[in-house]
Amino acid sequence: MICYSLTVSISLCMLMPVTIHGGIIFDLRYIPFVIDCLYANRFTRYWMIVLMIGLRLFKGFEHSWFAISNIVLFYIVIMLLKKQFMQLSIPKKILLSTSLMIGITVWSIIGVNLFFHLPITLPFSFAYVAIQSDGMFIVGYMVEHIRKQHLVLRRLIRMEKMEVVSHLAASISHEIRNPLTATRGFLQLLMESKDIPEDKKKYISIAVSELDQAEGIIRYYLTFAKPAPEKLEVLNLEEEIEKAIRILEPLANMNAVDIRPHLHSCKMVGNTGFFQQILINIMKNGIEAMPNGGVLSIYTKQDSSKVSIIIADEGVGMDEAQKSRLGEPYFSTKESKGTGHGMMVVFRLVETMNGSVQVDSEKGKGTTITLIFPALSETTKKILLQPRPGILFKPDFHQDCRGYIRIWKNEKHPSLQNPFHCLE
Repeated sequence: MICYSLTVSISLCMLMPVTIHGGIIFDLRYIPFVIDCLYANRFTRYWMIVLMIGLRLFKGFEHSWFAISNIVLFYIVIMLLKKQFMQLSIPKKILLSTSLMIGITVWSIIGVNLFFHLPITLPFSFAYVAIQSDGMFIVGYMVEHIRKQHLVLRRLIRMEKMEVVSHLAASISHEIRNPLTATRGFLQLLMESKDIPEDKKKYISIAVSELDQAEGIIRYYLTFAKPAPEKLEVLNLEEEIEKAIRILEPLANMNAVDIRPHLHSCKMVGNTGFFQQILINIMKNGIEAMPNGGVLSIYTKQDSSKVSIIIADEGVGMDEAQKSRLGEPYFSTKESKGTGHGMMVVFRLVETMNGSVQVDSEKGKGTTITLIFPALSETTKKILLQPRPGILFKPDFHQDCRGYIRIWKNEKHPSLQNPFHCLE
């Protein structure tokens, strides 16, 4: 769909150009070209370059070398900036894309004067730059608005699926656990009986292990019906990650995977049980994604507003369709070997701890998962973790910490005028 839309846009822009004296062609081709380079996948980008060069040659060979060299030059420059571009906020993305368009149009005009010595009037130059930059601003705003709406829609769909799983877990977990517990107890009594031959007890042992597996599946589902963790503590990320690494070292050694931590001293408020479950699920997926061995890298960093944990593998990676469905119930990239419960739990627990998950992956080049949690000052941590009768703290507020301000306003702290002034 994206490829078709960009093809139509570039074709329309290049088939209705403005030609000045000397055969120099000016059109709006670079607006869809910049959008293509910044947002589309590799196949679409290459197709757009071939299409632009083909249409330019179709219009005539005169001065075509300048247009073709500009396309290659602009493509290289935009690709160098793309990684930083995708990490910017929406206003900064629009500003950067508009700035790129201004630079492209200014260079095009300067290049025409420099190489072909053709007279270009000042009003034409201002009009050309203004039309291109304004068009880029409008198109960039529309693209970001559509992407934002699409992201909201995907989140709503995912939330509805999670809600179904949550209700299912809450409704059947208790009813199923009771007969499972009773059955397991009677099987253990049979295991201790002297009337049953030893060679028959192995069947009982298998039945007990299968019951334990069923219990584990129920525990996964029950995660979605649990409330936010009531026991909060200051987590030392270095210690927590090292603990998870020790748990997964045997699995990593079996798969010839080298776990390389690059950790800094970072702290956050959270639940250690939930955090361990998040780390182990992601790291286990990274190890299993490298059946022929590789390196699993773990980084931590902290700034004034957030704490980031970056887990990168060198495995099989995911395409855009798989990446967009990651975390959905019953979706797994492991085909018949996976159930999708692991990442489903990760997304739910990260959301419960007021964090977010970012996934960057490319087929055949590995996957990088970034966990982002709010960072709090030492004073704020002491206030939040101080026991208060009648107040249940649940970190299910927005990431901008307005929920913390709400708690402070409900119960004024006697020694501080406003401990959250930096967050407002």
